[in-house]
Amino acid sequence: MSRHHAAPVVCGCLLASLCGLASAEARNEDLIDRLAETEQSFGTAFQHIDPVPALRSQVAEMEKRLPSRPAAQVEALNHFIFMRLGLRASQDLKDPDNLLPSRVLEGKQGYCVGIAAIYLALAERLDLPIFAVATPSHVFLRYDDGIARINIETMQGGANVPDEQYIREHKIPEKSIRGGVFMRNLTADGFLAQVHNNLGVVYSERKEFEMAAREYEQALDLDPRLPAACYNYGNDLLRQGAFRRAARLFSKSLRFYPTDVWALNNRGLTYVKLDKQEKARRDFEAALRIDPQFEPARKNLENSVRNGRR
Repeated sequence: MSRHHAAPVVCGCLLASLCGLASAEARNEDLIDRLAETEQSFGTAFQHIDPVPALRSQVAEMEKRLPSRPAAQVEALNHFIFMRLGLRASQDLKDPDNLLPSRVLEGKQGYCVGIAAIYLALAERLDLPIFAVATPSHVFLRYDDGIARINIETMQGGANVPDEQYIREHKIPEKSIRGGVFMRNLTADGFLAQVHNNLGVVYSERKEFEMAAREYEQALDLDPRLPAACYNYGNDLLRQGAFRRAARLFSKSLRFYPTDVWALNNRGLTYVKLDKQEKARRDFEAALRIDPQFEPARKNLENSVRNGRR
């Protein structure tokens, strides 16, 4: 998941292969087709030609030999994704080649959302109960059949990282977990919202704000409780001088994720621009109560106090 402070023929072939693999069930068609539509809207050209036989045969073979135990099933899929397909983790969140499924397959690398898209498509074809799960700035996967529950960290080759570690490392507030904002099993809509949010970040980095707004709005249509899309959209509006709209979006983000120091800091900046100095100071102070080492809020608070004394 991102926050922002004509394709080669092989690319189309690989995604076409996944589309062919998914044709049996309607829910698979839905995920693959919607991912394909998202790529097309971004500008990737698809070549609807014969799918790659090797990929189809590998998945068909794995389907026939899939173990019955959940842990073994996850291990088999991890081996397929990270060994047979050779997908590697990337930390570059600004490159759409690390997000869009056909480009991830072609380049054999992706960040969390990009690899998750491939993983989820194949898991659905194999009828495995695997879901995307969101933290404030990351997406991982989870096998959950109602009895067995196994987390799958795609940035670590499918390692089983416990919920408690994600909660601790990402400082996820209990309120956001209880409210189903973070750490829940995402629906297909919820996962696609993550994809659109990340595409929005790509456009934001290019300063194509109209296109970015379209992606953030699509993300929020799919998952109205996605704070990253509210935050990113608010950042763009702040940069464009639409301060009232930016403040509303930061406030919406904070309803879902109240300990987000960046959203507090940036809403404070919008209040400064709107000449609401007291509200700005409260936001900077709130951010520092959460993280006393958060320098942007400290500097902005000092500037706000200094300006208020003039």
